[in-house]
Amino acid sequence: MIERVKNYEKASIATSILLIILAFFLIFKPEASLNFIVIVIGAFLALLGIIHMVSYFTSNIENKTISTELIQGTIYTIIGLFLIFRPSILNEFLGVIIGAWQIIQFIVKFQFAFNLKSASSPTWVLMLVTALVHLVFGLVLIINPFATLATITMVTGIILLITEIGNMVESVTMLFKLS
Repeated sequence: MIERVKNYEKASIATSILLIILAFFLIFKPEASLNFIVIVIGAFLALLGIIHMVSYFTSNIENKTISTELIQGTIYTIIGLFLIFRPSILNEFLGVIIGAWQIIQFIVKFQFAFNLKSASSPTWVLMLVTALVHLVFGLVLIINPFATLATITMVTGIILLITEIGNMVESVTMLFKLS
């Protein structure tokens, strides 16, 4: 049992080291990190598209008559290849999409705040403040989507770095106590 725990902690340390390297990459190269993530998504979509197309061409005639595998495969492959060769485009659209979503959340929460006010609920002010935070965040994302995503990537890297250092300290401590 103790040997199993030791092996787990050693694997945990190795994983933490890899994640700390990733964290530094996210912190110091956020644009490259975002592009890499988009390229991985693109490769996944292209592979999924190829699988759909192969499935279409290898299926029997009865299945082909009602199948949408070929069109799905073609669309996934085109989007995937586009993302692989133009990863920065998704970064810009992603920020705008998230910003638009935040503004939609603002509208919903804004109305809900005034619904609460008319119902004499004391929490309407909190809901209004939350709505305004969504509005500000949404506008920032729409105005400067890539810089905002880069900042979020850096913050994610910092959080990952802190948690993985904690995991390493925990694993090393556990190994010393078990020795």
